[in-house]
Amino acid sequence: MKGFTVFFSLLLATLALKAQSPLESGVFLGLVVYEGDLSENDIFEVKEINPAIGGLLRYHFNEKWKVRGHVIFGKISGTDKNAKDPWLNNRGWSYESYIVEFTAVAEYHPWGRPREDNAGLFRRQWSPYIGVGAGFANFHPNVKVENPQDIDLFPEAQRTTTSLSIPFVGGLRYDFHEMFIATFEAGWRVTFNDYLDGVSYNGNPKKNDPFIFTGLSMTYFFGYNAMYF
Repeated sequence: MKGFTVFFSLLLATLALKAQSPLESGVFLGLVVYEGDLSENDIFEVKEINPAIGGLLRYHFNEKWKVRGHVIFGKISGTDKNAKDPWLNNRGWSYESYIVEFTAVAEYHPWGRPREDNAGLFRRQWSPYIGVGAGFANFHPNVKVENPQDIDLFPEAQRTTTSLSIPFVGGLRYDFHEMFIATFEAGWRVTFNDYLDGVSYNGNPKKNDPFIFTGLSMTYFFGYNAMYF
């Protein structure tokens, strides 16, 4: 966790200290869900959607290209009780874990326009966008079993609690005020880890565990002469 905090702090400091930099910062409120060994659904299990919260800082290179750093905290969970397979349902394994993601994302806004018209007046605009990034996810799953004979299976010896995270995101941005922006975003996170749920060799070790964050963010635009936030 200390390494993640340093990474994110340096990213924010680098962006925030650039003079004459168009910056915005704000909060994220949304949902998170994972897909893995304790989620029978190949997309995600609706019953295991959990709340998430975070913060972000975004830097504008121009009206079409932006980059942001963010940290998002949420809860992920899963259980065999959601499975339709009678064997899985009776097995009764379940887990819960926090998940923290520290990530930098590059955004492309194909229809982005300057926030001001030729007369220097603010103009409202909608801007769909796509993005990709890289970062880290930290988690610590606690697996629970119903059959006492399964207790010795966990924690698995190979278990890890961090993973590289590659987010692929899509969103819709609304600049509704000269100082405030609202954004809706959904993002699929590819990981290189099969232990988000604490289960791998006792599940499906050939498939890693992805997760999804989706939600709304509200940010404050500091203006083109912002130096600190």
